[in-house]
Amino acid sequence: MRLTPFRHFFLIFSILVSLFNCGGQIQEKPIVGCERITGTPGPEDFDIIRESSSVIVSSHERRNGLKDIGALFEISFSDPKQKLLAKKVETNYPENFRPHGISYAKVKGVDTLAVISHTLQEDIPHTIEIFERSKAGKWTHTKTLSDPSLTSPNDLFMNESGEIFTSNDNGTSQTFRKYWDMIIRSGRADVSYYDGKTFQSLGVPVMLGNGIYIRKQGKQELLYRSVFSEKVIRVYEVNRVDGKMNLKYLESIPIGAGPDNILEDDNGMLWLAAHDSPYKFIRHVMNRNNLAPTRVFKINPATKEVTEIYANEGSEISAGSTGLVYKDKLLISQVFEDFLLVCPKP
Repeated sequence: MRLTPFRHFFLIFSILVSLFNCGGQIQEKPIVGCERITGTPGPEDFDIIRESSSVIVSSHERRNGLKDIGALFEISFSDPKQKLLAKKVETNYPENFRPHGISYAKVKGVDTLAVISHTLQEDIPHTIEIFERSKAGKWTHTKTLSDPSLTSPNDLFMNESGEIFTSNDNGTSQTFRKYWDMIIRSGRADVSYYDGKTFQSLGVPVMLGNGIYIRKQGKQELLYRSVFSEKVIRVYEVNRVDGKMNLKYLESIPIGAGPDNILEDDNGMLWLAAHDSPYKFIRHVMNRNNLAPTRVFKINPATKEVTEIYANEGSEISAGSTGLVYKDKLLISQVFEDFLLVCPKP
C-alpha cells in the first residue's frame, strides 16, 4: 500500500519524537527592522553571485505532496535604494524540476549553477541540474547529472573547476529504509563527489547529513558538513592524491541545534541556520500554523567560535534553513513558507 503524504509525515514524526527531545522555548534574539521578500514558495536554499550583486534562490512548494514543480528566483542587491524583489528566472527548466540545495561557481569563466532536483521518478529519483548564464545574462539549462551515489541529496557545493560535493541526508531513497535507519540510528548518508566526469562516494557516512561547504584555509582545503543528528558541523581535510579524492576527519564544531545550509560571508565567516526542535519542525511540516523555531549562527573558522546572531520561535519566520550576511543585510530563507526574511546587518 502506498502511503499518503500525511501518513508519511505522521510516521516520520513518530520516529523523530522517539529519537530527539521535543525542545522547549528558545531565548529569542530579535533584530529590529526585518521585512519579507515574498513570492518564493519554499525558498529552502540560496547562493550569492558577488560579481552581479545578486542572490539565486531555490524555490519549491513542498506541502502539496511534493506534486508542484519548482523554480529559481533572483534577487538583485546592486541598487541599495531599490526595494528587494524576487524575480523568477525564466529558462528552459528540465522536467520534474523540484529544486533543493543550490551552489554557484564561475566554472572555467562561465557563471554556473548546480541545483539538486527531486524528480520523484522511480528510475532516477534525484538529479543535479546544471544551468549556465550567457554574457547577455540569460540562464540556460545545459546538463542533467545522475548517479546511484545521490541516494538522498540535500545540499551541494560546486567549485570553479566544476567539481561537485553533494551531502546526502539518508543512505537510500526508499521511504521505509529511511525510517528504519533513523530508528536504529544507522549512519549511511555519505558525501557524493563528482570530478567533472564520474561520481564516487567518499566513505564518510553520517546520520542525517545536511549542509556542505568548502573553503581554503592556508594550504588546507576544508570541507564543512552539517550533521543534523549530532547538532554539529563536521570538518574534513580535502585530499587529492594520485588523482584520487578522500576526506580526512579533523574535528566537530558543536552548534547546539540541528544545522542546515552553510555559506561564507565577505569576511570569511561561516553562516548557517539551524532547527532547534525536530518535533516542532515536523509539526510545522504538517500544518503551517504550527510554528517552528529559526536560529542563525556565525562561525569563525579560525577560532571555531560559534555566535548566535538571530533566534525566533517562529512567529517571524519558521523553520529557517539558510542565513547569510551580505552587504548591509542578513538574509534568512526557510523550508516551507513563501517568503525570505531580510534584516538589517546585525
